[in-house]
Amino acid sequence: MEIFSYVVYGLAVFITLGWCLNIRTKARNEQTTEKSMELQGFLMTISLILIPLLHLSPFHLIWMIPTSFILGLLSITTPLKFLWIFSSLYFAFWYIGINNLGRKYYINGEYEKAIEAFKKEINDKPSSAEAYYNLGLAYGKIGQHEKEIDCYEESIKHNPNKPEIHFNLGIVHNKIGNHKEAIKALNESIKLRPNYLKAHYNICIIYAETGNQEKAMKELEIVKSYDVALAEELALLIRK
Repeated sequence: MEIFSYVVYGLAVFITLGWCLNIRTKARNEQTTEKSMELQGFLMTISLILIPLLHLSPFHLIWMIPTSFILGLLSITTPLKFLWIFSSLYFAFWYIGINNLGRKYYINGEYEKAIEAFKKEINDKPSSAEAYYNLGLAYGKIGQHEKEIDCYEESIKHNPNKPEIHFNLGIVHNKIGNHKEAIKALNESIKLRPNYLKAHYNICIIYAETGNQEKAMKELEIVKSYDVALAEELALLIRK
């Protein structure tokens, strides 16, 4: 029985670590944070600490970890939101190394200042794919889509294997009516990450809008294999 308790605890550590690293990656790639996800990671970590601290059986984690997820979701619409203060403080440590002045301005909605900060970062590090990517995101927020495209393309030159860059490039091309280029970029993001649900979702819409129903339905089936509810929503959308 004791060996199984170690297995349970080890699995919980693995899940918690993976969850927190995923949040860090999301913050780096999408320049955004999800407070409910941060709270889930925070509560999962607290659960791991309480087990040895209170000399509890690791089997308690079987209900503590799922409860952390539930409480995180509930915090969005309940007074549990006050816990975001503590989870944000905790995740400040996880975000060390990905925070910079440009990102701070971007998150605060000060996009012009973010652009200047990212430009300065590029001057200091001309081969930084991340700086070009972030600059593209900022240009997108103020509607300068041609400059946004240029930044994503420059970012791809320095890091062609990041699916988020190709995805954003596809989205902005579609936004300005370059459907052919949008499909090309989205397909590239799917090559790099075959289960990229957002890419499949958006390329399905583009195929439908451009009259390629066969490919639209193929993408719809792929979306359905990952998320049935989302596929139903998408089906209604493309029928319109």
